[in-house]
Amino acid sequence: MKKITRRLAALCAVLLMVGALAGCGRTRVTLEKYPDTVVATLGDQKVYLDEANFFAMTSQYTTELYYTMYGMDITDMWSADIGTGATMEDYTKESVMKGICQTYVLKAKAEELGLSLDDSDLAKVEEAVSQTMEQMDETVKEATNITEERLREIVTTNALAMKAYQYAVKDVDTEVSDEEAAQRTIRYILVKDGEDAEAAKTLAEEIKGRVEAGENSEEAMQAIADENENASCVTNTYGAGDFDNAVGDLGMTLKTGEIGSTYDSGYGWYIVYCVTDFDEEATENEKPSIVEQRKSELFQTVYAEWLGDMPDFKVDEKVWAVVTFDKTLFEVPETTAAETETAAEETSAAETAAD
Repeated sequence: MKKITRRLAALCAVLLMVGALAGCGRTRVTLEKYPDTVVATLGDQKVYLDEANFFAMTSQYTTELYYTMYGMDITDMWSADIGTGATMEDYTKESVMKGICQTYVLKAKAEELGLSLDDSDLAKVEEAVSQTMEQMDETVKEATNITEERLREIVTTNALAMKAYQYAVKDVDTEVSDEEAAQRTIRYILVKDGEDAEAAKTLAEEIKGRVEAGENSEEAMQAIADENENASCVTNTYGAGDFDNAVGDLGMTLKTGEIGSTYDSGYGWYIVYCVTDFDEEATENEKPSIVEQRKSELFQTVYAEWLGDMPDFKVDEKVWAVVTFDKTLFEVPETTAAETETAAEETSAAETAAD
């Protein structure tokens, strides 16, 4: 998998009840007060807890959904240490607040540059709001208490921030050569070492001979792998730097129709067949990804400059501590994998709003 990732966000706000402090450094506040409670500031720009909470709860729900899809237990996931001394909840909340900071910096820059939303942008805002309200799970609605009017304000802010992003990357080079985007397709059979490394080597040599003799189609190589318990067949399309291991390195040296083999300690023997050293369709499909990567790199540079010119982004940690992931939002259904996938698709509108 080449890309990473998409970013998840959550929106929410709370009213600070002066002097009413609970344990753990939290401010005691009810959900109804979130829209009036300031959780962060960028100069005179105020971020309210309902917005931050919405992004947090959306992030929590979506993460729990995907963990469930992969058969993982979500019972104690948020209190788990991620290996840095921080919990999954800490990490997610930090990511949410960084995203909010970026949004407000970009919004401020858009206003400074005189950027605004046109009719097409406003129509997209309305569509995102409508879809999000319609498809939002009831547990998220209860955890955020978000209204359509408030969501429209949040999505509008994000849309204006996107205008600043587009301005930042407007001069990016969109021309990508075939050489830079070049993709190739290889097919390989892995013969695992198992309990008898010598036997595995012998089998690998035999399989290589069969492939060299003409059994190199997808069906033929899969059939060979199926004949042997400790063998598997995989087809992979990739470019330079995408498949950085022994089999990927070997595949980069082969021309169309060539065959090679290599040993990777801890895995076994790979018999590699180069289907094509230049996959034209895959190469064309790769070019937009390269342009997006260029945009990302350019944006990070420009954003760092913009951020340096902005007032400090300050978070009221006692208010932000009000938002927790103590209660699981995604209810694991007794359902089929297909139905769970449908549930995943239904979160896409909320993710669109967050983006």
